[in-house]
Amino acid sequence: MPPEFQIDDVEEKALYDLHENDSDDSSYRGFLNRIAQPLLKLLPESAHGLDFGSGPGPTLSNMLEDAGHRCALYDKFYAADESVWNRQYDFITATEVFEHLREPAVVLESLLTHLMPHGYLALMTQRWISEDRFKNWQYRNDPTHIIFMHEETCHWLARAYGLSIAYLAHGVVIFRKTGEPARKPVLSNDSH
Repeated sequence: MPPEFQIDDVEEKALYDLHENDSDDSSYRGFLNRIAQPLLKLLPESAHGLDFGSGPGPTLSNMLEDAGHRCALYDKFYAADESVWNRQYDFITATEVFEHLREPAVVLESLLTHLMPHGYLALMTQRWISEDRFKNWQYRNDPTHIIFMHEETCHWLARAYGLSIAYLAHGVVIFRKTGEPARKPVLSNDSH
């Protein structure tokens, strides 16, 4: 979405404050299991991760910790602990985050810098399927959603950033860091 149509941080946070993501809500935990279960199958024992965009009531991190992993939190509005950037992680999660990012390439590159070799980057975001369906897609009507991914976006990111796709399902992709990108990615309006 062009910058002139994006809302500012104050308006954005006010909308997030309306969310009712209760960590005790079984439906919410079920939703997060879409990313937690496939990630848990990939992680080594006692992995250390970062929940990027953890929100006001961290839940995914609690689920991963219950499974024996450690998880630091970062959220620019609710957990802006800059010390999390002083280390690398075995895994990084970003659940319903990327659709909100003003500079997704900058954030992605930063996250990959803080990911250990062969570590996992787990993203959850709804993906658009076709231009016809995009026109009536409710997900695009949220004023905080300013970028949208397609399945081909996931494959392009893997090629461009030296990643492999360890898991790909509806709304979830888990990348594995395999090496350095073959070239510096060039992002344009034509990139998916």
